[in-house]
Amino acid sequence: MKKYILIGGGVAVAAIIAVFLLWKKDLSGEIVIPYIAHQRPTVDPHLPDYLPLSDKLDEVLFDGLFNVSANPSGITYEDGLGEFIGIDDKNVVTIRLKTKKKWHDSYFPKADDDEVTIEAQEDRFFSARDLRYTLSRIQQLGSLSPDNILVGQALRNFSFDGPDINDEIRMQFSGDRIWLEADIKEILSFKILPHTSDTQAARFAIGSGPYMTIDRKEGVSNYYRNPDDVAQI
Repeated sequence: MKKYILIGGGVAVAAIIAVFLLWKKDLSGEIVIPYIAHQRPTVDPHLPDYLPLSDKLDEVLFDGLFNVSANPSGITYEDGLGEFIGIDDKNVVTIRLKTKKKWHDSYFPKADDDEVTIEAQEDRFFSARDLRYTLSRIQQLGSLSPDNILVGQALRNFSFDGPDINDEIRMQFSGDRIWLEADIKEILSFKILPHTSDTQAARFAIGSGPYMTIDRKEGVSNYYRNPDDVAQI
């Protein structure tokens, strides 16, 4: 009797494997990244990741006061959510905030097969409050965050004065070195999050850059052009 049970069990296992191999989804032409089903991978823009490129993907590239850009001459920093005004002889840096920039949740993108529709929602503009929230978050992460180390060594404190009527803020940089414009922009290239962000979120999809994240469909991430920006592929 025991012999028949073992044989039957073996046949059942073989049948299950055969069904899986014959009827599994065709993944040809797709990139598959495995992970534990109940524990989706997390990407925190202010923490290091085991993949060096992970902190340069998605909206992380676009949401700093200044954004990393590459050209034939090398790495440079372009205006993002801020504009560099200048630095005085006391190492006070003045930045004009681009408060007309909208966060992506000002729109609701919806994908239906190959058709994408963008519905306007309540306008949510970038503000100094978002920058204060982000600086506070980076400070709380402590030495776990590379941004904390860079900002902590450069600024007197994780804060700023302003904004004034011209949307300009002032940051006190340390006086132990000569600050060049490129160095200042590098320090201020950390990703800014909306102050309404969920601090425990596994990923931060709301940005301000040229590409908007559309709801994942069958595990695939999709992006669409931001109506307020010029996106090029």
